[in-house]
Amino acid sequence: MNCKQSENYGGRLLAALSENEEPLLRFLKARTGDPALAEDLLQTARIKLLEKPDNADISIPIPYLYRLLENLVRDHRRSEQSRDQRNRDWGDSGEGITPLRADPITPERAIIDRDYLDRVLAELDTLPERTKSIFLAYRVGGQSQRAIAEQNGISLSAVEKHLQRAYRL
Repeated sequence: MNCKQSENYGGRLLAALSENEEPLLRFLKARTGDPALAEDLLQTARIKLLEKPDNADISIPIPYLYRLLENLVRDHRRSEQSRDQRNRDWGDSGEGITPLRADPITPERAIIDRDYLDRVLAELDTLPERTKSIFLAYRVGGQSQRAIAEQNGISLSAVEKHLQRAYRL
């Protein structure tokens, strides 16, 4: 198949996506329960089709599109599960976290704890400002990653990357 035919076929898939956008979007909304995520996944499908227009062996585009969307939903779920597991593992590991004490606080203990806190804050100050604010909002403020992403006008993936940078510190 020459390049022109390949481009036409990719165009046929994109045309099928555009012509059936409403039912495909309903399909995604039913699978995800999130209209915004459904829109994002539909755009991801569009990008995938634009990046790989040489699907010449696909004779019926609609079933192919539904399979593509189902795979995107599955990939998204796996990604979320992996992220959630990483967050649980990090939170459950107790790394760098001093357990609460039942013993009375002595002046010496207060000085030691204050020194520890100052060292932690000094380390946090080495982070870029946005990473620091995202980390504090998530770990100290208890905000969800989705809320932080919306407040900062960035993607959920970008929030995760900022948190990973802070965790490495």
